Amino acid sequence: MEQEFEVEVKILSKEMVKPSFPPSSHPTTFTLSLIDQTFPTIQVPILLFFTAESPTPQGGVNISGLKTSLSQTLDQFFPLAGRLLDESTISCNHEGIPFIETNVNCNLSVALTSPHKLKLLTKFLPPPELQSISELVPLAFQINVFLCGGVIIGCYMLHKILDIASLGTFLKYWSNLASKRLNDLVQPNFAATINAFPPLPKPESKSSPISSLEPPPVSNNVIKSFLFDPIAISKLKAKATSDLIPKPTGFEAVAGFVWEQTLATRLNLGMQVEHTALSIVVNMRPRMNPPLPKESMGNPITIAQTQVRKHVLEANKSSNSELQELVKEIHSALSNTYQKITSINFQRKTAEAELQHSIQLEDGILRVSSWCKMGLNEVDFGFGKPVWIVPTDGIQPPQFRNFFVLTDYCHSNSGDGIEAWLVLEEKEMQNLESNPYFLAFASHN
Repeated sequence: MEQEFEVEVKILSKEMVKPSFPPSSHPTTFTLSLIDQTFPTIQVPILLFFTAESPTPQGGVNISGLKTSLSQTLDQFFPLAGRLLDESTISCNHEGIPFIETNVNCNLSVALTSPHKLKLLTKFLPPPELQSISELVPLAFQINVFLCGGVIIGCYMLHKILDIASLGTFLKYWSNLASKRLNDLVQPNFAATINAFPPLPKPESKSSPISSLEPPPVSNNVIKSFLFDPIAISKLKAKATSDLIPKPTGFEAVAGFVWEQTLATRLNLGMQVEHTALSIVVNMRPRMNPPLPKESMGNPITIAQTQVRKHVLEANKSSNSELQELVKEIHSALSNTYQKITSINFQRKTAEAELQHSIQLEDGILRVSSWCKMGLNEVDFGFGKPVWIVPTDGIQPPQFRNFFVLTDYCHSNSGDGIEAWLVLEEKEMQNLESNPYFLAFASHN
């Protein structure tokens, strides 16, 4: 039996990158918005895979330039170079963020095509800091350079301070600076979210690192990804079209389809399902009145939840009616957020209840977060845009069962598609990936 190739990652350097010129005019502390105050201290892994546009030796990647431009980027994003004092405040002490440089003993194609590629992901990420709240860094980066010149940028993001759109703003600024596209630089806006959701001086609840969250009893978790190419998305949008929703979006069609098929999986396994619910993470920036700037930092997000009773689904068992019903519910839940999210009625109890709900585990509830068009697909450090966006370290904790993330995926032949990253119990995943109807639209990655 042939021995599997061992991917080795050699650390060349570790350092703390600090702002290049922290101005004295910056405040010494930074108070988080109401939403950020109530947000748990979860660290989110993100990996961006970049192929070399032309054959490049391992030493050809300009690591020094990446560090210099990162330092200059922190001048503008100065709170991210600080440390949490408590659940509400950042000390703007300019301590900087971890930056790790590595060399990998193979070509990037190995990491992209290995049947065990999800097990490799932790090798390409900086070690997470999960100790006391004051030791948590807002961001940490590991730059992995392959023999072919391909690069994986592994990142941990502290979700209490940043959401995915905020990270996209940061990475686009950094990459534009690194590749000398100075006309494309867009300044971050740290004030908009705070002005919309003013902080309270004494939060009633304490945040804690995810490691202290008691995991609920579950069987084996499995994470797998499935690709929806543009043709499949068009077909799903056609199936989801109804008189009430004549033009469903790609998100609505794909999210509705995944919801429908995970429900079918539970029924196939003999589970009792009296109702089904989908909990949707919603970016509030474009939905506020007036809208918040795209480059608003923090976590201006909320949870939209929709629920469908069993008898409604049984009344819509024709070929497309069930998907149409679920997409109607998704569309309605998203539309209702326009009335719901104003700074006047978004009070602490609402924030705490909704954001805690996003990490609780309840049977019958599926959760979805879309990272599509949040800026990650536009990041270009001079070696092209990412060919793969990965929202996991391959080891999801039990709190995130019944959860899926949608990311941008560029299909080589037909253009922009969507990749769905699902976290389910093992028996549910096995049933889903053996479902021929599901696989008629989704392909394994």
